[in-house]
Order: sequence, then structure tokens, then C-alpha cells
Amino acid sequence: MVKVSFWGGVGVIGSSKILIEDDGWRVLLDFGLDYHPGHGLFRMGVGPRPERALADRLRTDAAPSIPNLYKASALNGTGLTGGSDGKTAVFITHAHLDHIGLTGWVDREVPMFASPETIRVMDGLQQAGESVEGGVPRFKPMLEGQPLSFGPFQVRRYDVDHDIIGASGYAVDTRDGLVAFTGDIRLHGRHPEQSRSFCRTVAGARALIIEGTSLSFGFADAERKEVEVDQLFAAAIASAPGLILLTVYPRNLERVAAFALASGAAGRTMVWPPGLARFFRAMGLGGIRAWGEDIPLAEIASRPAQFIVDLESADWPVMLDLPSGPASVFLHANGEPLGPFDPRWDVLQDWLRFTHTPFWPIGTGGHASPDDLRWMVETVHPDIVFPLHSLAPDRLMTPPGTSCWLPQRGGRRYGLTKDAPG
Repeated sequence: MVKVSFWGGVGVIGSSKILIEDDGWRVLLDFGLDYHPGHGLFRMGVGPRPERALADRLRTDAAPSIPNLYKASALNGTGLTGGSDGKTAVFITHAHLDHIGLTGWVDREVPMFASPETIRVMDGLQQAGESVEGGVPRFKPMLEGQPLSFGPFQVRRYDVDHDIIGASGYAVDTRDGLVAFTGDIRLHGRHPEQSRSFCRTVAGARALIIEGTSLSFGFADAERKEVEVDQLFAAAIASAPGLILLTVYPRNLERVAAFALASGAAGRTMVWPPGLARFFRAMGLGGIRAWGEDIPLAEIASRPAQFIVDLESADWPVMLDLPSGPASVFLHANGEPLGPFDPRWDVLQDWLRFTHTPFWPIGTGGHASPDDLRWMVETVHPDIVFPLHSLAPDRLMTPPGTSCWLPQRGGRRYGLTKDAPG
């Protein structure tokens, strides 16, 4: 009998880890770090010990105790069996840490698959000096729609829209029916047709595992579309007489490219923190300039209306050297801090109050609205839906004929046969 278990993403946003098992063969969908800012044992500068990082995560339930998955050398007397059993494969939906952050610990003999663009992002991050814990993971590219047979399973990858290139959903054919996983998905981005096509392709699945991030925040208005973000950015450029400060989520490369194009058209130069500049160059973006390296801060201060300056949270004291204030504006486009749930949000507001700088949130998220989630479930119309990646999965609306099973973390294994209990 096919069994599905959940080792992350339960009761939290992110941290997805879904295990599908049949006769000793295992497919693991995503392998992310827990991400819950301000919560958990590892926060506020406290992290696992470098020499025992995986062991510390295992002992604190920040990594799942799954045998025959990790590098044996990193298990440090935990009692967990390391190395590959030859019957386990990992499939990654996209290059966000809450979906990919534990892959550096996976044994080299365990095959890991991802979209070509996800691999390109991971390579770019590595070139920029940013990688995941445990070492550089090795991925095999998986083309869209091409079936991959692994033991009793057949796995297909499909493009979906999220706020990072290369995002994927998966369809896993099992002897008890099709299991579909959306990964992180939305309908208000630049490529909604990808997400809609995935849902129609997996229609009639035995089980649908769907992210439910937006359910965590109640039934608020739908997210603005990415094209509206572009319009708001252009409006800010047109209306701000002085310096524009910015925080944009750097792995949203399509937004970065759109902002750079709009900036150049308006006669402003975008300048980036040096680390982000290295990443963008590694990803092939042209015209990238770094403040403090390519352009001195003193030059920006002397001609503030000619520049747009991106700042990460560690860079906020740079505002002391720049002419911020009422003539400038700080644009928040889903960069650091990631939202009001992030403890750094209040710190940023304190900096903006101190420098008398207006604040304008112009971004949009990477996750489908509750209404769009409902459309997805109705379109797929599975026998079973597992809402995941949410603080309030019970808010998901399901059509008649679809059973909603709220997953439990870890040991609970869910059968997919028609008579399996929920």
C-alpha cells in the first residue's frame, strides 16, 4: 500500500517535506528548512553548532529523522542510519530555503532532481558565496512533463508560477492513484497560465497536496498582480523628488529585471549591495552596479535624485550617510524584512522614523489567494486534499466529493486506497 507522510510544513509556513512510500521505495518532495521568524530554538543569532549542525537539527526536530537519506559523516552518533539505500529520490519544487535548505546534507548517492532554472539559481547563489548548510547539493535537471520512472513510481515535473524562476509542481503516479503537489503556487504572477495548466493536467488526482499560505491571514483581498507592482514602482520613480530606497526580494529575478528596466527608462541608476550584485551578475543580468564598490556612497549622496539604492537589513545604517528624509521614499517590494511577521519589520520602521523617510509597500506575494486556492481545488477535484504550508489549513474550501485531510507531522502515514482512513 502507498503511504504518504509529512515531515514539515505542518502548522507552519514553509518547511515542506513530503514522503511517498511503496514497498521500500521512497519519493521525497522538497527538503526545506523550517522558517518561522521569531520562533523556534534557532533564532535571534542562535544557530546549530557548525561541527554538529545536522545532529543539532535532528535532536531539536528541525530536521526529520529519516534513515538512509543523509551523509553518514554528518550524523555524529545520532543513531540514524546514513547513506543511500538505492530506493530514495528527492524532487525539489524551487530554490527557496524553506523548500531546499536541507539538501546540502543529503548523501551524494541519493539522486535529487529539480528544474533546470532552479539548478541555475542554486549555481548562481554558489558563485555569489551563498549556499545551503552541509555542502553544495548536486541536482539532476528534470524537463517539464518528461516522465521519470523510479521503482514503482512515475514522476513528472510541471512549471508553475511563483515569485522565483523555475518553480515546479509534481505529479507522482502510484499504484493507488496520482499524487499531485503544487509546491508554492499563485495565479496573480507573470505566468498564471503555467499554474492553471498544472491544475488541469493533474485533474482527477487521487490526492492533491496544496500550499495554503494565504489561509494563515484570513480572507483578505486578493494579492495585486505583478504588473501592478511594476506600475507602482514606475509611479514612485515619477513622484519622488529625491533618493529612492528599496528592498526587493532578490530571488524574484523577473521583478529585479523589470525594476532595472524601469529605472533606466526614468534616468535613474539602480545600485545593489555587493553580495546581491555578485548574484545578479552570476545569473546573467546586465548593467549591475554595487554601491560602495562601483559607485561610492558619497556620489549617491551628492546626486540622490539619480539613484535607487537597494538595502538589506544589515545595511540600514547606510541611511545615515545618505540624504533620506521627506523628499525620499523607502519602497518595500517583498525584500528584507519579509513582512510584519518578521521581527526585523519593527526595526525597519524605527529606522524610517529616525530618518523621517516615508514608507511605501508596493510588492505582492508568491502565494495564491484563498479564492485562487479554491479554484485550484475545484479544478483538480481530487478525492483527497492535504492543505500544507499554512498556519490555518482548516480554512481551505473544498468542493463536494473531495475529503480534506489535515496532515500531522512525522510518524502518521496516510494510505491512499479507497478504504484508507483519513
